[in-house]
Amino acid sequence: MRPSRIFRWVVRIFLLVFTLALSGVSLLGGFSAVTILDPDSYNVNIPDGPIIANLDINNKPTMSISVPFNITNVGVYDLDEITLSFQIGVIFGNASTPTNETTNNRIFDKTVNYGTVPHGQVLKDTFSGLGSDGFIFLNIPELAEVDLTRTPDLIFHANFTFSAMYSLQLYKFTVNLINYSLAEINI
Repeated sequence: MRPSRIFRWVVRIFLLVFTLALSGVSLLGGFSAVTILDPDSYNVNIPDGPIIANLDINNKPTMSISVPFNITNVGVYDLDEITLSFQIGVIFGNASTPTNETTNNRIFDKTVNYGTVPHGQVLKDTFSGLGSDGFIFLNIPELAEVDLTRTPDLIFHANFTFSAMYSLQLYKFTVNLINYSLAEINI
C-alpha cells in the first residue's frame, strides 16, 4: 500500500472518531442540561423564599427589593456566564390622562452576572436593588398621577430571567418567569 493511501485512511479514521466524540459530548451535554432544568427537581429556584420589597412610591430613594435564589448544578459540566435579570412593573389608573387610562410602567430593571457554578456546586444568593441601584425614578408614578378610585390603586408585578451557558459553552439556555405578582397596594 502506498503511503498516501495510508495517510488518507488515518485522516478519515481520525475525523470519524473526532466527529463521534463531538456528537457524544453534544448529546450528553444536552441530556445533562435537561436534568438541571427539570421542573420537578427544583434545581433553579427563583425566588427561593419570601421576596422582601419596599415599594413606597412616596419615598422613592428608600425603595428596595430583595429576592433570594438558589441554583444547583447537578450536571456534569460547569454552568458558565450565569446571568439573572429582574424587572418590576407597576400597573395603575393614570389620572393625568383624559380617560384615566391603565398604565404599565417598568420601575426597576437590573441585570447581574454571577459567573460560574462548577458541577455539583450550589449558588445561593440574594438579588437586591436599593434606590437608584435598579429603580427607574422617572417611571415611578407620583401620587397625583394615580387614580385612587380604582381598586387596587397600584399593582406590582415582576419578570425574572435566568440564563447560562452549559456543556463547554455549546448550549445557552434561558428560563423566564413572567408577570409574577409582587403586591397590590391601596393608598
